[in-house]
Amino acid sequence: MALGTPAPQILLPLLRGKYGRAYRYFGVVTSTQDLLRAWQDAPIGAVVLAESQTQGRGRRGRVWESPQGNLYFSVLLENTSDQLLSLRTGLALAEAIQAGLLKWPNDLLAPDGQKLGGVLIETENERAFLRVGLNVHVAPIPNSAALAEFRQVHRAQLLRDPAAWSERNMTLGREIAVWTGKESIVRVSLGMRAVLAGDVSLVRMAHDVKVSAGAAAVGGRQNDDRSHCVKKR
Repeated sequence: MALGTPAPQILLPLLRGKYGRAYRYFGVVTSTQDLLRAWQDAPIGAVVLAESQTQGRGRRGRVWESPQGNLYFSVLLENTSDQLLSLRTGLALAEAIQAGLLKWPNDLLAPDGQKLGGVLIETENERAFLRVGLNVHVAPIPNSAALAEFRQVHRAQLLRDPAAWSERNMTLGREIAVWTGKESIVRVSLGMRAVLAGDVSLVRMAHDVKVSAGAAAVGGRQNDDRSHCVKKR
């Protein structure tokens, strides 16, 4: 077994929180999403990881190339109908691997702008299935990159780090404001517009939410789960 292989006997001693404690590790599978869906008694935080996928998928049914040497895993979360979950997951992933930039809504880019990984969210009743694909040693498609090109990597430690960051990340699963330098995304009632990148801060729920200096104050209700871009005036 290669050093850094995220097998249970290597990964589990590295974990510090609940994510990944319930863990299933496979060689070749159709899709980690499919296996996690089939795990009926899986607790929140359960993780399924495979060395390779034959039917890995991205958004809108796109094929996700899954050769050996990378990380392909799915995590079970509560379904909170959170429209920004993929962005928050991307933030946690970028912080955990200490490299990369976010491209809305679900891509992680290498420092040179090539695709480094991606996130897929699928929901079913009260459960949400979060799939992460991260190019660690192999860049499987044109215009993609592998993390090993930019830093030393240890796959088991990388998997441990996203799990740990997800548990301590204050933005994951909470309301945020994204400041792009020209406008802010805040939680109000008029829909959502995507941004490619920006600075993230927490927003407290209130009747009136004030965005950063010089921006308009926007009235919102606590039970409003949608988002809107407020342009700076």
